[in-house]
Amino acid sequence: MRLTLKECQHMVMEDHPGHPVTDEDTVTLAVSYCAICRTDAKMWREGHRDLALPRVLGHEFVGRDLATGQLYVSWPGMVCNSCRYCRSGRENLCDSMRIIGFHADGGFSRQVVVPRDGLIMADATVDEMLLTFAEPIACVLNCMEQLRPQANERLVIYGGGVVGMLAALAAQQSGCRVTVIERSAEKISRLRDFCDLNRINIVKDTTAADFDLAVNCCDSHIAFSQAITKLRKGGRMGFFSGLRKRQDLESGLLNLLHYKELEMYGSYGPRRTHMARAVGCIGSWRTSLPLLVEKVIPPAEAESAFPHVLSGNALKYIIDFQEYRGERSFVAPENSFAIDARPAVPALSTFVNELISTVTPVDGSFEPVARRKIDLKTKPLGALGRIEELAVQLAVIQRSLMPNVATKHILVFAGDHGVVDEGVSAFPARVTVQMVENFLAGGAAINVFCRQYDIGLSVVDMGVDTTFARHPLLIDKKVARGTANFAVQPAMTREQALAAIENGARAFLEQHAVTPMKIVGMGEMGIGNSSSAAAIICAATGLGSAMVVGRGTGVDDEGLKRKREVIDRALRLHRPDPDDGLELLAKLGGYELAGIAGAVLAAAANGCCVVLDGIISTAAGLIAYLICPAVQGYLVAGHRSVEQGQQAALQRMGLSPGIDLDFRLGEGTGAAITMNLVDLACRTMREMASFAEAGVDSGNI
Repeated sequence: MRLTLKECQHMVMEDHPGHPVTDEDTVTLAVSYCAICRTDAKMWREGHRDLALPRVLGHEFVGRDLATGQLYVSWPGMVCNSCRYCRSGRENLCDSMRIIGFHADGGFSRQVVVPRDGLIMADATVDEMLLTFAEPIACVLNCMEQLRPQANERLVIYGGGVVGMLAALAAQQSGCRVTVIERSAEKISRLRDFCDLNRINIVKDTTAADFDLAVNCCDSHIAFSQAITKLRKGGRMGFFSGLRKRQDLESGLLNLLHYKELEMYGSYGPRRTHMARAVGCIGSWRTSLPLLVEKVIPPAEAESAFPHVLSGNALKYIIDFQEYRGERSFVAPENSFAIDARPAVPALSTFVNELISTVTPVDGSFEPVARRKIDLKTKPLGALGRIEELAVQLAVIQRSLMPNVATKHILVFAGDHGVVDEGVSAFPARVTVQMVENFLAGGAAINVFCRQYDIGLSVVDMGVDTTFARHPLLIDKKVARGTANFAVQPAMTREQALAAIENGARAFLEQHAVTPMKIVGMGEMGIGNSSSAAAIICAATGLGSAMVVGRGTGVDDEGLKRKREVIDRALRLHRPDPDDGLELLAKLGGYELAGIAGAVLAAAANGCCVVLDGIISTAAGLIAYLICPAVQGYLVAGHRSVEQGQQAALQRMGLSPGIDLDFRLGEGTGAAITMNLVDLACRTMREMASFAEAGVDSGNI
């Protein structure tokens, strides 16, 4: 039996496939207990940049060697043992570090395969359940080793959770006087017996200052900042807990590192030696540790415990696997979550179906008439290249030999992406908000281009992680404040994807009702959206990430490698139908891509030419094309992006780019230039004289 995380917030209890095959370097342990770490709960909720799904989580476990019956805990690292960090005894920083429960299946299982060199023999006189504390205690010991606490030094710890209490115990072993700051009165009350037993001062806040040492044992950037202010000159800070993403630290506060000559030590996980020392600590702390156990639960209750762990008020949940160590097969309890059930997949909505039914394929029979007219202009055949092709296409779309696109408009769709948590962008997520504000203030490249070419501009908020003030250029069509991280779960539900398509369509229709458009350009803004676009194109074309994924906002070589790995991982996880536009969008897309797709459908339904921009709007156009192939005749590829995946998407739709200026900006900038060329093409069709009209002998031209 094992608990497998299939995607975020969806864990399945499965039969164990049998004894894993091991070699001389690995050992199979029969798991007795596995604790739920807050990191496990966070991966269940939102994934992790190192997590490839499906995966069996769990790295705080204890078990017995199937072959010998010896009791062990296991250091969760899997390392190369040859890089400079491994050779210097800092194997927790190994260049090739892989972690049990992240990169390989972990301890939420009846059995787990672990490296032999990571085994730590456990003290058989200690309650096996308490041995699950070995890994978090080892992490704390790493931090304390860096800080070097001395007798009678004063230490302030921010965060009164399980790890904060373990840090307090470890510091007291060195004779420190410890104060723990915990904002939750409920948690303070629950920890009172533990703190009284160990003479730990736990309070909601303190006016005391000039501490010798400080450690952050929570992910709050505010607590981290306060810890710095509490230190005396020459004090030492243990940067223990990673901070929540997308938070700002005040630079003036960080200057205290300079003014006070503070020392800061980062600590990341434990080393093998810390695990061995932790086992000894458990023996010494056997009276205290049970007071940190919230509940011992059977595997069937594990998933229901995750929200409690994430609430911040729970102590340690420990899963008891002893019942399932025998060879009998596991039978899931009735009404348990063992059945991998999914709700019925919704069809396209009535609104979207009506749009699709309104899209009339362009009249191909009109093309010879239009081509004959452009061929008879006073020039050699084909001399104006793409201008002629655009002139013919617009004549066919409008079924007129006098095409006109006098009213031009660009819609810039914006949304945030959860996949930025994977480190796929050179810019932080907050840049999405900042750039939308720049659009509204008129300071972006797209504003300059639209002013130059007399193009109307609207910015459509489809899913930006903020609330904007009302603005004449802003259209609010927000579905949610950003997508989920598609590397570990679908970017959105199909219902959300449909809602976003509808909102994008309505954004076009509302603007079209005010100012009827014959041509519209599609721009976008969203940090992380080149990853979304590339993933969609990979899935739709069958091409590998190496042939599609580019640098986006300008990631370096390592960033590009990581970006491709993330997309490969997502494609293995989701395995979307390459011909199902809605599925591609829901699993891999973004709200701004969905908005563009909806606007494309609405524009085509109203006989309006659509100019796509770079790789992101091209991927969105591909979604619209897969949903309704008839839109193809209304699409114009604005420019050739330096993002290599764009060409694959254009080929799938049978389109060729209009210009090539080495652009990779987005926003609709390439579309704006091409819209001006389309206007020129229409004017050429309307106003340029034929040989007969000009009285020019065509001769053999």
